Amino acid sequence: MMKPSVLGTATVLVCACLARGFADERPLSDSPTLRELPGDGDTAAEESKPPSAFLHVDDQRFFDAEGRQVLLHGMNVISKSKDEGYLSWHRAEDFAKMRAWGMNCIRLGIIWDGIEPEPGKYDEAYLDGVAKRVAWAAEHGLFVFLDMHQDLFSVLYGDGVPAWATLHENRPHRQGGVWSDAYLLSPAVQTSFDNFWANAPAADGVGIQDRYAAAWRHVANRFAKEPTVIGYDLMNEPFQGTSILAAQIVLLSGRFGTRLGELLGKSVGSPAQIAELWKQPEGRAVIMKHLDDMGLYGDFLDAQTGISQAFERRRLQGMHQRVAHAIREVDSQHVLLLEPSYACNVGVCSAIESVVGPDGSRDARQAYAPHAYDIVVDTPAMANANPQRIVMIFDRHRKTAERLKMPLIIGEWGAFGAADERILDSARVLQRELEKRLCGDTYWEYEADIENRAYFGVLKRSIPSRIAGVLLEYSSHPETGGFACRWRESPEITAPTILYLTEASFKNRTVRLEPPGSGFEVSPASDTSGDVYLFVRPTGRSVERSLTSQ
Repeated sequence: MMKPSVLGTATVLVCACLARGFADERPLSDSPTLRELPGDGDTAAEESKPPSAFLHVDDQRFFDAEGRQVLLHGMNVISKSKDEGYLSWHRAEDFAKMRAWGMNCIRLGIIWDGIEPEPGKYDEAYLDGVAKRVAWAAEHGLFVFLDMHQDLFSVLYGDGVPAWATLHENRPHRQGGVWSDAYLLSPAVQTSFDNFWANAPAADGVGIQDRYAAAWRHVANRFAKEPTVIGYDLMNEPFQGTSILAAQIVLLSGRFGTRLGELLGKSVGSPAQIAELWKQPEGRAVIMKHLDDMGLYGDFLDAQTGISQAFERRRLQGMHQRVAHAIREVDSQHVLLLEPSYACNVGVCSAIESVVGPDGSRDARQAYAPHAYDIVVDTPAMANANPQRIVMIFDRHRKTAERLKMPLIIGEWGAFGAADERILDSARVLQRELEKRLCGDTYWEYEADIENRAYFGVLKRSIPSRIAGVLLEYSSHPETGGFACRWRESPEITAPTILYLTEASFKNRTVRLEPPGSGFEVSPASDTSGDVYLFVRPTGRSVERSLTSQ
């Protein structure tokens, strides 16, 4: 890392004035005056060291050992390929890029098939590979949370569960036009989930959910003393199994199905005809267009709520509890990240509850980690995401987090892939919601060449990272470089507030800190860009502060 420079706002203002002229600037004596921090810039070097203490949760926020609120922001890193050993292509330099892009967190995917390829036999070489990536993250100032990933339950149909733990009862596997259609269409996938939720025994007589919990215990034991790891995402996008069939009947035969049938016309108005229409790309596009009507979309979500929440209460909660007990046998420090039913990705309200310890008391280290995807994700209509639907999804996620009294981190969002500039409106709506809710986020996913994507400015944006108190609000405008952040400092915190500003937010601009206190230190985010980290020394008082870039 380049040696940081120490600047006060006077220096920043002078640079701005020389570049833009003095006409639109207040006189320096009339501007908030910042003084240089004492020392030679060691603050940035100290802050970039691997963490020596665990993050913890309190009052629905993440905090570090110094008492600063930590706003988690990063990307998903994963390999779903058995041929790649379930270890992603990323190397240490790719993790360094994330830090240079203002990120501080990775959702690192792990695969049960990689951990336990045979019943009770764990692949330590695979976990060594995971540990190497955790070490790279630590080296570059990134936190990690481990995500036990699955798509379509099993390696037989997608990724996740080993073949030996896939109890499909010889049911057929069926697919649709989008990969996730198999959740709705495949009896094999649905039956395999049913047997998992029932803890049905594998060939060796041990329940497969017991095996899953034991695998998590093994992973947790491996990383129990690693503070770079925030915690454990217990299961990616838990799916309800064959009860989805009942949900479809309720959906299509009730108020939603009736209203949609009226809109579609007599030729495709029956539940069976609507279901068939959904399987066709053109028909799906027609239905999704009708779902721009928020009244109809609300009916769509509400019709699924009862069965989805029954699954969460009767099946998912038990798995969360079983895995939590297994992890807590070896690890009391890391956060348990709970995901709701797969249906909640698009805005169905969740009914999950917090997990408890053996004595029945609430576990003190938990976070709510849902995903946020509009219904157009993974389809050709992805750029047509409806802003009102996105707002509804975030509204419901925030309400659930508040009910649970947990921090909110959106574990997946985006999935823009190779999308061109037409995705920008949707991407900016998602960014605004993340900022409005003050929640953490990990974008799906860190693909090769992502820095050249049209939407990259939404990912690499000016953002607060650690706050010497409590974050009140912030907003970033990658298209103009504008940035504003407001927080309330805690008098007992002596470590600096850390903010990341892109070159567009810093170079040739006026950066104002109010009240000024004793200034901020500026450290280059890399030696190849004008992006910077600002280290703002706290005032030692309970005071509201703001930093703006104009």
